Amino acid sequence: METRTFKASSMAEALHLTKANLGADAMIISARHLNNAKREVEVTAVSTLAPEPKGKADKPDKQDSKKQAKKSSDDIMDTEIVSKMMEDHLAPFYEEFTSLRRMVRELKQLTNDTVLPGFGELKHILNDYSEGQESSRMLGPLYSELVEKGVLPQYAKGYIRACEMELGLQNLGQRDWLTLARGLLRQIIVRETTVAGPLVPGNGSRIFAFCGPSGVGKTTTMAKLASRMSLSEGMNVVMALTDTYCVGAVEQSRRYAELIGVPMVVADRPEKFLSMLKAYSSADVILVDTPGRVYESDEALNSLADILAMASEPVETSLHVPAAYSPAHIKAIAKRFAPLNPSRVIITKVDESVQTGSILNILHATSLPAAYLTTGSRVPEDIEVAVAERIARYILGSDN
Repeated sequence: METRTFKASSMAEALHLTKANLGADAMIISARHLNNAKREVEVTAVSTLAPEPKGKADKPDKQDSKKQAKKSSDDIMDTEIVSKMMEDHLAPFYEEFTSLRRMVRELKQLTNDTVLPGFGELKHILNDYSEGQESSRMLGPLYSELVEKGVLPQYAKGYIRACEMELGLQNLGQRDWLTLARGLLRQIIVRETTVAGPLVPGNGSRIFAFCGPSGVGKTTTMAKLASRMSLSEGMNVVMALTDTYCVGAVEQSRRYAELIGVPMVVADRPEKFLSMLKAYSSADVILVDTPGRVYESDEALNSLADILAMASEPVETSLHVPAAYSPAHIKAIAKRFAPLNPSRVIITKVDESVQTGSILNILHATSLPAAYLTTGSRVPEDIEVAVAERIARYILGSDN
C-alpha cells in the first residue's frame, strides 16, 4: 500500500490527482478544507493495489555489496512492518469502502434505468416551487401577495407556475417582469375560475335548495333571490322552509316573505314537502331553505335527502360557504354536503373576510362553479352574480 496526500483548489481536482497517481481504486481516508489563503482542499488517500515490481537494478560494486545488502534488508523489513501495520489498521475501512463502491454502482444503475428519465422534471418543480426559495424568485412578490390574501400555498404555486410558463424567459428588468406577470396572473385567475351564472328556472328546473351549516347565510340569500326574482323579474316565487330546529328560523322567513309579498310554506317532513309541491305546481320558482344541523347530524342529512327526494322534478342544490372560513372548515363542509350533489357554490359574507383569496380556496376545495357572492346583510342589495373578472379583482385589486 502507498499513502499520499494531495492539495488542490477543489475537491474535484483533488480526486482527479488521487486517481491519476494512485489508481481508480484508491481509498480516501481523510479530506478537509484548508484555512489558507488559497482555501485549498487536502485529501489523503491510500492505494489498495500492490505496487508493480521494479526492473532489475544495476549490479552494485563489490566493495559496496555487503553494505547495500544490509541496507536493503533493513528497508525491506521496515517496509514489511509498516505495510503490515497499515493493512491491519485500514482493513476494516477497505472492506467498508469496497461495500460502498458496490452499493454506489448498483444505485447508479438503478437510477439510470428507472429514476433518471423523470428526474429532470422533478428537479425543475423543486427548484421553481420550493417554499424556501419562492420569495427570492423573480415572481416571488406575486406569490407572496397571493398567500397574504389567503390563497393556500399549493394553489398559489399553481397560479405562479402557470404564469411563468406563459410568460417565458425575457430579458426584462424586475419591474417590467412584475407588470407583465401581474396582468398575466389576472388573466390566468379569470380563465381558471369557473362560474355557473344566476339561478334561472327553465329546462325542467324550478326548485332550488340552499344547503350549508348554520349561520352561513342561507335564509338571507333565499330572501335576496326571492326579492329579485319576484319584484324585479316578475316571477311567481314560493319560499319553502324545511328547518324548524333553528330558533327564529320560521319567524325570520315569514317576515321576509311578507315584505317581498310571496308565500312561505313550512315543509319539514316529506309529506308536507310533497303537498307544497302539488299546491304550487304552477309556481315559476320554489326556493328551499334547509336545516344547518345537517352538517353535524347523519339523521338530519338523511331526513333532508328524503324530503328532497319527494320531488318528481329536478332539485338543484347550492352549497353555501362563507369566505372567512378556514381551509380545513371549507374542506369539511364540501365533504359533508357531497351526498346532496350540489351543482354550484354560493360564497357568502365576502365583506367579513380579510383574506379574499379564500374565494379561490373554496372553488378548489368544492370543485364547484360559483353562482353568487354575498357582500352584506341588506336585502336584496348585497348579492352579486359570480363573475370571474370580479373574483380576480377581489384577489388582485383593480387593474387600473
